[in-house]
Amino acid sequence: MPAAVARVARLRGLEVEIGLPDEAAMRTPSSARNHLIAINFDLLAQLGPDLRARLRESAESGATIYVRGALQPGRRFPLLPFSDQQFEFLNRPADGYQFSTHPILPAAIAGERIMTRLNMPLAAGLDDGVRPIVSSLHRSGSGTPSIFSIEVGAGLAIFDLNPDDQYDERELLSELAAPTRRAASIGALAAVDWAAGRNPAIPVPINLVIDDRPINFDYFNAGTLQAFMEHLDDQCPGIHTDFAWTPTHTHPHREYLNVLGRHNAGFVWHGFLRHVDHRTITDYESQLEVGRARVDEITRKYGVRFLPVMIFPYEKDTPSATELLRRAGFVAKVESMGGDPPADYYRLRVVGEEPPYDDEFSVIYRDSIDVLSRDRMLALATLGMPVIALAHPRDLSLRRFQRGDRSSISYFDSVLTFAAEKSLRPRSLEQIAAEVPTA
Repeated sequence: MPAAVARVARLRGLEVEIGLPDEAAMRTPSSARNHLIAINFDLLAQLGPDLRARLRESAESGATIYVRGALQPGRRFPLLPFSDQQFEFLNRPADGYQFSTHPILPAAIAGERIMTRLNMPLAAGLDDGVRPIVSSLHRSGSGTPSIFSIEVGAGLAIFDLNPDDQYDERELLSELAAPTRRAASIGALAAVDWAAGRNPAIPVPINLVIDDRPINFDYFNAGTLQAFMEHLDDQCPGIHTDFAWTPTHTHPHREYLNVLGRHNAGFVWHGFLRHVDHRTITDYESQLEVGRARVDEITRKYGVRFLPVMIFPYEKDTPSATELLRRAGFVAKVESMGGDPPADYYRLRVVGEEPPYDDEFSVIYRDSIDVLSRDRMLALATLGMPVIALAHPRDLSLRRFQRGDRSSISYFDSVLTFAAEKSLRPRSLEQIAAEVPTA
């Protein structure tokens, strides 16, 4: 089995069987649509007539066949048993590459054109019977596919000419964020997700998070906040913003809350009770008990709701604090990702047994604007991970007595532009918790 497919399947939480092809391995399962057979080009060429026939039968019944591995330049390779066509393998410089609108590609990446100089493996001499997935771009003329598919009955045969190297389990996000590596990573991901039943047409969630607000006696920022919230809606209509509220702040300015009430905004917990490093707290239970009383007071007085989601101050906590969240009915905690996420965050929520609803708890990852480039957002959306951008009051000129900065109103613009372009789904952190893997 190609290492690229095995890695993605493990990250997605799928069962992987590795072995030489035989009659039993290629039996047609009852749920062929969810069956993926991955093989390299050299092994496919060595299959006897009976095994080739079984491979084609599997595809005709709905299975996805994935063939990968670089060939010798100049060599011609037949596409049997799926087609009578042959192609010539080339490795040529390209000015960039383009993703097609193939239905197995995630909506976020379909149609993307990437201009960057690189060498690409290419299949020359194919006719219109194949459908490109990734093709080279050249200033001198039309491109040539490096990943393509053939419809075979109810199934699909995918041919990926990229070499099958060894991969770090957790670096898939970084690979998809790197323009020179993205094209080599997409084939295995698309094949595995298609077989796993992920709907690539569904856009990922988008959310904005602002820490440390509302606060007590903040009487002079309602106008600035109104202008900021209107700008968000102008750039990306319906965008959802969650504000991280510390329970000790029981005297917010009512007009501040009225502004938020006119927009798609919500509130999450920012600490059990106080805005402190929670590693220094010795009694979490009592802190949460008092915090709940304060939140109940805020809820009664101002008619707001705290979502059962926690963002710890400074993002500092302990395993005991997280365990209390689980027992207390929280559905998630949120923290910064920074680089690559842990392996479990790649799992598909639709795959495997999930805990009963009452026991569900997730860790949701967010990014700061300086990390959240367009390339990174494209990678997150391609993987089906939510795009969550964070800010602090100082970034938005929302601190008390802070001199206004006109540029701060556009702080989230790069994220909003991407969200509008890709039709991402505005969601609260509570809603996102129901879509990401459980922790």
